[in-house]
Amino acid sequence: AFLKMQKMAMVISADSPVWAAHFEHALEAMLRGLQHEDEKIRDQAMICLKDLLRSQPQRFRAFTEHVLLRLLSCGRDSHRDLAVAAEEALEMLLAVSDPHRCMAVLVPVVLKETLPTLQLAIRLQSKVVGRFSQLQLLSILPQLLPPLFEAFKNANADVRKAVVFCLVDMYLVLGEQLTPHLASLSTSQLKLVTIYINKTTKAKAAGLTHQEAIGM
Repeated sequence: AFLKMQKMAMVISADSPVWAAHFEHALEAMLRGLQHEDEKIRDQAMICLKDLLRSQPQRFRAFTEHVLLRLLSCGRDSHRDLAVAAEEALEMLLAVSDPHRCMAVLVPVVLKETLPTLQLAIRLQSKVVGRFSQLQLLSILPQLLPPLFEAFKNANADVRKAVVFCLVDMYLVLGEQLTPHLASLSTSQLKLVTIYINKTTKAKAAGLTHQEAIGM
C-alpha cells in the first residue's frame, strides 16, 4: 500500500482532484505506519511521507502540529536510520510550515521532554528562528527563553550545546537586542554563548557557512 502511495506522490500532479479528495486519508495512513511494530513498515511509511512532503508541501500546512508531533516521536525510534529520517522529514516540514505554528509546538516539547526528543526539539527551534523578523522574534522571547535556559542546566553536554547554538541563531536575527534577555544566565553560560556568537559572526564575515562557523 505504501509503495502505491509513494508512486502516487511522484506521478500525480499537486493540483489533481485526487489529492483534494484523498490527501488526508493518505497522510493518516502514513502516520499510522510510522507507529507500526514492524521496522520495515515504519521505514516504508517514512519514505512515503518524505516523498509526499516533496510533492505536496502546501497540503501539509493544514496538519502542521499533528505531523510535527508524530515525527518528533519517531525521533525516539530505536532504529537509528528511522530516527535520522524523521529529523530530515521534520526539517522539510518546518521549511514549508508557518514558523509561529511550529514554535508553538516546539516550546512545550522543550519544556517537558527528555532526551532524545529534547535535543531534537531545540535543534529544530534553531532551524525556525531564522524565519522570524526581528520584531516577531522579540515578541516571542518570553515564551522561548525560559525553557531553553532550563535546558541549559541539563546534565547532557549535547543538550547544552544545542541550546548554545539556538541562542547564537537568535543573535544572528536580533544582534545586541538579544543581550539584555540573557541576563539570567550564569557567568560561565554567558561566556560560552558569547564565544560562539563571536566565532560565528567572524566566520560569517569571512564568508563561511553557519555550520562551518560553529564547527558542526
